[in-house]
Amino acid sequence: MKAVAVNGSARGAKGVTGKLLAAFTAGLERGGAQVTVVNLKELTIAPCVACLSCFHKTPGKCAQSDDMDKIYPLLKKSDLFVMATPVYTDSMTAQMKAMCDRCIPAMQPFLTPNPAGLTTHPAQWNMPARTVLLSTCGFPEPAHFAPLKATVRAQAKNFHGRVIGEFCVPGSIALQMDQTRLDNHLALLRQAGEQMAAQGKVNPALAADINRPPLSTDQYLELAAKYEAWCSKNRQE
Repeated sequence: MKAVAVNGSARGAKGVTGKLLAAFTAGLERGGAQVTVVNLKELTIAPCVACLSCFHKTPGKCAQSDDMDKIYPLLKKSDLFVMATPVYTDSMTAQMKAMCDRCIPAMQPFLTPNPAGLTTHPAQWNMPARTVLLSTCGFPEPAHFAPLKATVRAQAKNFHGRVIGEFCVPGSIALQMDQTRLDNHLALLRQAGEQMAAQGKVNPALAADINRPPLSTDQYLELAAKYEAWCSKNRQE
């Protein structure tokens, strides 16, 4: 298995998203997968400008030239796309969205119905057939991941793939106040990565354990109070 793991966090490797991704990719590698990790924070990727050159003038190739040129070859040769992004305003980060939009060259301009009866574009070149979502959010309730999950699932279908794993750990504000509360989930993610590489899937019981919040709402609020106190101290009225 070849995997490209993209970290869309604005905080890069040092944030909770980066820690989740590091654990999962360590497991992938331990299971025998070849993994390339990309931190979008370190790259310059412009947004799509809707020129449609990739449809008409240079099929399959974006008219813009920037660090996205480093990602296209990784997507083309990978079996698995690991998308790691925190929830920003009920969706992915701007960095991740820009990268995803710049994948439009993978499509042809023609129109065809998919198996679900929805009109889509056929592929110009193949994106990874399987996607795994890794995410965290600031609030403690798992329900906050619903809009992001829906977006990622729809995007995978648009690129003729499917989501085979969603590992979402809520409560990042509190987890940054006490990072030891994340340790068990990191261990579970390493197991999940190893299973994914070896078997092409993750045991449902293990996935459920990963998606179980590491903190109750009361525990979250107790730890988050430290963050709120820090905010109050540093605010300038």
